Amino acid sequence: MLNKIPANTSLQSILTYLDTSTKWGARNRALFAIRQQLRIKDISDLLVSDIVKPDMTLRRIFISRDGTRFELSEEVQAEVRRYLIARFDIKGTSLEPLLALDLNVSMFPTQKRCQFSPNTLAQHFSHLDKRIQERFQATVRGRSDQNRSDSSAMTAPAKQSPLTRLILLLGGLEKRR
Repeated sequence: MLNKIPANTSLQSILTYLDTSTKWGARNRALFAIRQQLRIKDISDLLVSDIVKPDMTLRRIFISRDGTRFELSEEVQAEVRRYLIARFDIKGTSLEPLLALDLNVSMFPTQKRCQFSPNTLAQHFSHLDKRIQERFQATVRGRSDQNRSDSSAMTAPAKQSPLTRLILLLGGLEKRR
C-alpha cells in the first residue's frame, strides 16, 4: 500500500488531507493509519472493545479472530485515540467517558450500516487511494513542471544530441530552422 503514496509525500500530509472531510474525515484518517498495520478483514471486524481495554487505555497488541498477532505502533494508537474522541464527541483527551457506553460496537461504522464488509472496505480504500493520488500527484506534477521549465532553458537545441533533435523534429516538437 505504501508504494501507492506519491513520491515525496509525507504520511502526515496525507492524514491531514483525509481529515478535511467534515463528516467522515476523522474516520478516514484513522482507517488509513490503522491500515498500515492490520489486514482489511481484521479492520472490518474490529470492535471498539478490541482496541480499548477495560481501564480505558488502548491496547498495544491486537489479536485477530484467526489468532494473528499485530502490534499497534504509537502513531496508530494516537490516531485511534483521536478518532474515538471525535466519534464519541468526548471533551478532553481522556477516554473515561467510554465507560458509560457499550464498547461492543463496530470501530468503523459506515453511512448505511454499523460496519464495513471486507469487500466494501477494500472499495473504500481504493477510492481513498485514488483521491490521494489525484491530490498529491497534482502537487508533485506542478513541482516537476516547474523544474522542467527551469531546466528547459538549459537544454537548448544546440546542446541536444543530433538523435534527440531528429526525434523532436519527427515528432513535430521542434520547428525547422
